[in-house]
Order: sequence, then structure tokens, then C-alpha cells
Amino acid sequence: MNNTLENRLLWLAFYTAAAASLNIVENLLMRLLPLPFIRIGLSNVVILYLIYKNKVWDAFIVNIGKSLLSGLFTFTLLSPSTLMSLSGGLAALIVMYLAKNLRLGFSIIGISICGAIAHNITQLAIARAVIIKSDQVFVLTPLLLVIGLLNGCLTAFITLYVDKRITLPELIVK
Repeated sequence: MNNTLENRLLWLAFYTAAAASLNIVENLLMRLLPLPFIRIGLSNVVILYLIYKNKVWDAFIVNIGKSLLSGLFTFTLLSPSTLMSLSGGLAALIVMYLAKNLRLGFSIIGISICGAIAHNITQLAIARAVIIKSDQVFVLTPLLLVIGLLNGCLTAFITLYVDKRITLPELIVK
């Protein structure tokens, strides 16, 4: 392999490991709350950061990798939670990419909120289709919209903080 490809693979592995680690830790910590299905989405900082740096394909790979690794390490790989993580993450990725690139005037905070809401609504639809099979699941929609708004803001602020604190090699930034 040439040095450029090795460097890119190394960074993809780093981002995937960081996102999966954040996802696993958050998953374990959030089970202690009275609403165990609610997550902050700290691993999405990595995804938002990559989208912010115009690395959408890297974000796509990291998103899939973090969902699969998290499922593997939390013993939920073959459960609906991994399907919900994958589908919610991919929906968020697509919506954030569109919000950023359609030039709608969204800041990184708006892009992040759009992604968080898309993630929550997609997971709700998957829960309806696979787990609950009742429209009653949609009573959670207002709660998940508010949580998406709050988590989207938090994810964006953390992403901006991280962006100010780290310096990446020229290969990754472009």
C-alpha cells in the first residue's frame, strides 16, 4: 500500500474507534437512567466533525463501523438496537449532508439539530416496524423532537470545541 492510503485507513480506524468507544460508554452509562432508550449521541460528534470537514464518505464508513462495533461489544449486534443505530445514523448522515450542501443557510448547530431529529424519527419508525408494531409508539414523537433539539445543540457545541482543539494532517482536512 502506498503511504497516502495507509494514512487514510489509519485515520478511518481512529475515527471509527473513537466513535465506537463513545457509543459503547454512553450506551452503558445511559442504561442507568429511568428512560434507557434515550441517548445523548456523543459518538455523533465524530460523524458531524467529518461532515463539517467535507469528509462525507469517511463519515459514512465510520457510522457503519461504530454501529457494528458497538453492537458487537455490547452483545446487541443481532438485536433491533443495532438495526436502529445503523438506520438512525444513516438517516442523520444523509440529512446533515443535505442540510450542509443544499446551502439552506444552516450553521453547524442547525445541521446537527437536523441530523439528531432525523436520527430520532428514523429510530421511532424502525421501532414501530420491528419492535412495537403499534402506532402508539408515535406518542413519543414530541419528546424525541425536543431531545433531538437539545442533543443536536450539544453535539454541535462539542464538535466546535473539538475542532478548535485538534490539528489534523493536511491529508485529512482537505
